[in-house]
Amino acid sequence: MIEEQGGSGNLQTNKNDDTVAMNDEFTQDFISSSEEIEKDFYLYQSMTKGYTMLFPKSAKVEKGSYERNQNVFESVGILEEDESTNLSLYYKINYDNQPRANDIDSNLRLLSTYTNYDGEYEKIVKEGITYYYSEHILDYKGRKLYQYFAYIKPNISEVGASFVGDVTCYDKGKSCSADSEDLKEKIKKIMFSIEFNSR
Repeated sequence: MIEEQGGSGNLQTNKNDDTVAMNDEFTQDFISSSEEIEKDFYLYQSMTKGYTMLFPKSAKVEKGSYERNQNVFESVGILEEDESTNLSLYYKINYDNQPRANDIDSNLRLLSTYTNYDGEYEKIVKEGITYYYSEHILDYKGRKLYQYFAYIKPNISEVGASFVGDVTCYDKGKSCSADSEDLKEKIKKIMFSIEFNSR
């Protein structure tokens, strides 16, 4: 169950197991445990076994958008909506475990095309992982879409991932706090939580 937030821009869930993630059968396949790894987050385990990350309790994996090629590629879309706060968050992660993951320039071009972005990326290095990060605002179907995105390259040969987090109003006819700094930090928290498994 989703409960109304107090204006911080965060999506919140009741403190029980009746969460969006635990009520979606397909999503359950990716959640390693119903125990929270930290407040309001489960641990997501890629079907490729190539990476893990934080997964919001109030989100679900979109079955129709899921793609996987054995253990070398996975594309997952994660949707988090809250009608009470009129917020919609969408996360898109593409994981690669093949030689093309090492081609930073090509992967940044693909990411820029996907996000309709024409600009530079900030290079951030954290604990053996390099993030090529940027953000911008789009007008999408009559609503503002706030995007935070990166190509993520660990110090592991032939492994990488692109990450895109979108925030917009659930109902474009009503206002929402899509530009909330709290939501931006939440998306970056999930992005930086990605941990790659070497093989």
